[in-house]
Order: sequence, then structure tokens, then C-alpha cells
Amino acid sequence: MKSNAFSQPLQHDAADFWQLFKTSTCAVQRRRAQFFALLAEGRSLPDLLALTRYSRVSAYGLLARYHAQGLEGLADARHGNTGAPTLLTPDEQQRMALRLHQDFEQGIVWSGKDLQRWIQTEFGKDVYLGRTYEFMRAAGFSPQKPRPQHVSGDEGAREAFKTKS
Repeated sequence: MKSNAFSQPLQHDAADFWQLFKTSTCAVQRRRAQFFALLAEGRSLPDLLALTRYSRVSAYGLLARYHAQGLEGLADARHGNTGAPTLLTPDEQQRMALRLHQDFEQGIVWSGKDLQRWIQTEFGKDVYLGRTYEFMRAAGFSPQKPRPQHVSGDEGAREAFKTKS
């Protein structure tokens, strides 16, 4: 038979949860502390869910987390998430930026595809085209491409059409 998470006693009393509620600067932690303070005061599950707007599934998840981690389980764990690792190391980013700047001084403008190929050959890393534009912006460049020209455009007619000012 499955045990009810609400039947297990809490490790802290309502005063502890209200103190955490008052001192916390994190909205997620405050909301969770309020939930447990009301629970410790003896509120029923339907009352708790109506007051805190938690779903039944979320409430049971919070209880399981609290019973496993205590008050630390009420904290917003997203603050400790550092995100995905960077694709290029700082040394590789510096080499790439140096190459872009050297070529720019010689009049060579790189496209995202060019940079994508260069990263593949230099570092052996496959990167998406969109990420190459992020790398270029970080190095101080913006994506460049020439203005479109019609395939059957006549250069002489274009020059004759220009107004002299």
C-alpha cells in the first residue's frame, strides 16, 4: 500500500516556516515556505491547494523534496544551475577572435559558414551556424553579407540611372 506524503510528520514547526517566509528574498522559496507553514498549522489539503495555487502533483513533489532535503529543499535550485558548457574554450575563442581581426585588417570579411568551416578544421568541433554568429558578435563583428543583385542586372544601365547630386 502506498503511504501518504501528507501523513508523515514535518521536521519543523510553523514558526520555522514563517521565519523563512519573512527572511527569504526568493519568491519561489517564500511561496514554498508559506505552503509548509500553512501545512504545519494543520490546514487541509484542499485548503492548501486553494490558497497556494499548487496542483496536487506539485504539492506531493514538494513534500517529497522537503522530506529528503529538509529546509534546504525549499530553495529554488535554478540559482545553482550553471547552464550548458561553452562550446569553445577561452583560448579557442581568443584564437578565433584574433584570426577574425587579422583577416578584417587585410580586407577579408568572414561569413558564418566560413567561420563554421574554420572551427571544424582548427578545433575539430561541429557547431551550428547560429552559434557562429554568436561567436562573431562576441569578437566584435556583426554578420555581413552583400546586398542582393538581380541576375540579369545591367551595370551600365544602373550607372546611367543614378542621379547626380
